[in-house]
Amino acid sequence: MEQLMQECKECKVIEELRSKLCSVCLTQRLIRGKWKILIIFLLKDGALRFSHIKKSIPKVTQAYLSSQLKELEATGIIVRHSYNQVPPKVEYYLTDEGKSFIEVIDNMHFWGVDYINKNLKK
Repeated sequence: MEQLMQECKECKVIEELRSKLCSVCLTQRLIRGKWKILIIFLLKDGALRFSHIKKSIPKVTQAYLSSQLKELEATGIIVRHSYNQVPPKVEYYLTDEGKSFIEVIDNMHFWGVDYINKNLKK
């Protein structure tokens, strides 16, 4: 978290705007990555295993998906639960913080639909 805040301090915006933009910059840094928003969206209905997430995003490599999941876990957006069994079973699910982001994703969806209807349909 300290590294994220340090990045924000390095923003090249004027001081009066920095306090307002800092929260936007921080949010962007927490969810940056090609698949993080989709991962959060996939987990909105409950816990999923790694293999299910991977099948839902066919273009992502296993290594990149693993790194994205670790980053989301490190920021407290998801939790990784490992069951003590053979074969190993691992599930990922949203924390309360992650669940609160679903509303943001829903708003992005509605904005995108509106944008498509206004600008891309001809």
